[in-house]
This record gives sequence, structure tokens and C-alpha cells, in this order.
Amino acid sequence: MKRFFFILVMVLLSACVFAVQPVRKPFLQIKIDGKSYKSGDVLTVTAGQKLLIEVELEGGRRDFCKFPDTYADIAGTAQIMSRGKGGLTYQQGDVLAEWKLKNEVTRFVPDEFIKATIQANQSSAELVVTKSRFSQSFMKVNTKAIWQFTQGENSTLEENSAEATVYFKLAGASDVWFTTQNIQAGGMKSEPVSEKLKAIQAACDTIESNFYNMHFSVVQQSVKNLQAAVNSAKTTIDEVKASNPAYQIKVSFIGLPSDNPYQDISTLLAAKTIWNTHEMLINELKLQLGSLTNEPTVKNKADLIKLIGNYAEWQTKLDDNVSKILNRYIPEIKVEGLKMPEDIQFIAQEKKVTDYPQTIKGFHTFLDQRIQSAPEEAKKISSTHSRLQAVRLFDGMLRSYFSSINWADWKNTRE
Repeated sequence: MKRFFFILVMVLLSACVFAVQPVRKPFLQIKIDGKSYKSGDVLTVTAGQKLLIEVELEGGRRDFCKFPDTYADIAGTAQIMSRGKGGLTYQQGDVLAEWKLKNEVTRFVPDEFIKATIQANQSSAELVVTKSRFSQSFMKVNTKAIWQFTQGENSTLEENSAEATVYFKLAGASDVWFTTQNIQAGGMKSEPVSEKLKAIQAACDTIESNFYNMHFSVVQQSVKNLQAAVNSAKTTIDEVKASNPAYQIKVSFIGLPSDNPYQDISTLLAAKTIWNTHEMLINELKLQLGSLTNEPTVKNKADLIKLIGNYAEWQTKLDDNVSKILNRYIPEIKVEGLKMPEDIQFIAQEKKVTDYPQTIKGFHTFLDQRIQSAPEEAKKISSTHSRLQAVRLFDGMLRSYFSSINWADWKNTRE
């Protein structure tokens, strides 16, 4: 009895060992210059290098045809007439059955940095690395096979397909393949991920633009849109990793969309101070200019040159930053309008007055214009500076959000 149970157990174990296995999911077997690679692998190449890529579809119906003893449920019940990667013919009873490869097409889809010339067998291609400057490139390969099954008078078709991507890194180059104002990505290039990163940058740009236009009522929603774009990018990266375990990527967020508006607060404060001194200066110059007589004496000319020089010295405080900030937030204030006319400016440089009556008249006219305009300009600058304080609140929200992201780096660009 014990011997009987021993034999039974051995038979059951044997049946488990030799049970039919499910066919593998179709996949691409890739060789480049004779060396095997899998989807997601990164090759280091040089500009102008030539490579031969060979691709073969494995798994799926091909497993069934090449290894019927392992993957077919006909082993032991049918007579195998022929087998191989192109088909399987067997007979069950009096019926002849056949699986036959009808058509197999491979498509090579490189990006702009790799040129592909398809070989005669259609399953291989010569690749040429262009001499353009790039850090990372890729080649996407897709193979589709059509199989026909015939048994007696019945016939059906079956499609098997697989896709793979190999990456090419230029020797000595960085692996960074995506760079914008607020995002940088390195590792393996992915078009779906790239599109998501573009959406994040677009959301950052919208927030920054709303700050510049001081549309604070819509910034809250813009921040939510940014968060949704970031979450969508993370989901896409996870999906790419799930389909290709070898996929690697490093995403870095750089600064905040509030960085420039936040710094503009300080620049506007500086502009506010400049306008305060401007108002005091022009009123003082007007008073002193009124004390000069119309006689072109040596002293009057010297005093006039000194007054013009005082304004020219103040004028040097109108640097490009002030001009840029005013143009961004208060475009109606033109920095050019604060500058003395060229003929008066020339006197400040040459320290010489040739037409005293005309110069003193022109300087009076210029100061009158500034005395009339300066108070309103100062009021607008002060009001804008106060309104822009709202940026601080949103800046804190954005800083807290980006510092909480754990799947990507965040680089703080401010002290």
C-alpha cells in the first residue's frame, strides 16, 4: 500500500512538472552590433557612429510554434509534423492543423538625432548617430505579426505585437533631456513624460503671468491646476515604469513661479524710494532755478550746470531693473519721460552752456512737467507695491507644496 501511494505521488509531481505553461507575452529581442539589449537600456554612443540593430518578435504564438512541448496543450495527443519560428503543423486524429506566420512588419521610429536605414529583411536597420548636439536620444521599435490558423476547412487570423525603446547617450554629454525655467529632467527620455512636464511648466507660467497682471483672484485656481499637472506627471512616470521596469528618470523642480514677482516687491520698494527723492529733488531744483537771473553771467552758467548735474546724478539711479519693473506692472510710467532732453543732458556731460536763455527755459519746462507728473507716479508705485504684497502668501503656499514632493527634487533658487 505504501508503495502504491509513493508511485501516485510521483506521478502527480511529474504531471505538475510537465504541465503546459502559458505562452509568454510577446516581446522584442533586440541586438545592437551583436550584443543583446532589452527595452529601456541606455547605450553610450559617439557622434557619427554607425550601429546595426536587429529585432525579433518572441513569445506569444511564436512560443507555441517553436516549443509545442512546453507551451501547447497538444503535446502527447497530436503528431507534430513540423515546428519552428515560422509555424507549427500537427495532426490530431485524421485532421491536419497548421499555424503559419502570414506577415511580420517591424517599424523603426527614431527621434531627430538618430537616422535609420531599413535593411532588406525588414527586421534590422543601420543606425547613424547624427553630429547634432544632444544629450540623449532614443529609438522606438514596434513589430506586428499576423498568424493564420487552419484546421480542416476553417481558418482564422491572430495578431501579435510588441514595442520596445532603447536610448542613446552621447559620450561626455549630460543625460539631461528636458530643461525649462522651472523643470529639469534627466535619465531616460520619454515623450509621454515630456508632455506632462510641459504641462507643469505651462501651469507655472500661468501663475507667474497672473502675478504680473496682479490677477490674485485666479491664482488660487492656477495653483490647483499646477498641483493637478504635477500629480498627472507622477502617474505617467509610474505607468512608464510599470511597463518598463528598467526605466529611470530624475526630475528636478527649479525655484518657484513666484520667484520673480517676489523679488519685484523689493525692486518696487526701491522705485518707491527713488520717486520720493525725485519729488524732493525736482521741487528743490525748481526753487533754485527760479533764483537765477536771465543774464548769462559766468556765475549763472556755473550754477545752471550744477543744477543740471544734480538731476543727471539722480537720473543714474534709473537702472534697467527699475525700467523693467515699471514696464511690467505700471506700463503707463515711462522711464524715458524722467530723463532730461538730449540738449540739456549734453550740458551735464560737457559742463558747458552755449545758449544760456534757451537752456534755462528748457530746464524750467522739463522740471514743470516732472513736478506735475511725479506725485501721481509715486502714488501708483506705492499702490502697486502694496498690492503686490499678496505674492508673499502664495509664495509660502508654493514653497510648502514643492518642498513636500517626495518623488522629485526641488531646488530653492532664493536665499
